[in-house]
Amino acid sequence: VGEARPGWKVLRVLGNLLGLTGFDQNTSETVRSEVPNAAPQTTVVPATLASLPQVAADAQVVDVPLYRIDAIVRRASSLQATRDGQAGFPVQAVQEAS
Repeated sequence: VGEARPGWKVLRVLGNLLGLTGFDQNTSETVRSEVPNAAPQTTVVPATLASLPQVAADAQVVDVPLYRIDAIVRRASSLQATRDGQAGFPVQAVQEAS
């Protein structure tokens, strides 16, 4: 207790330890003022995503209630009683394209 730090301070220390530039802020106001000036981020798709099997056009669609997917949430009777717990949503079964 009392040793917790805000996320921006943790990131500042990590950035400084790794020798990265742009981690010199000393206050949360400085961090907030620099956010609009941040460079636009580019999305990098990992090579592992490209190697995932493609879903076939005739993939089977399964109607599964939202709170029945997770093994822990499935045990929450209060969630099962909700409208979302009763209604299903379509999920495509992943099949390897031939």
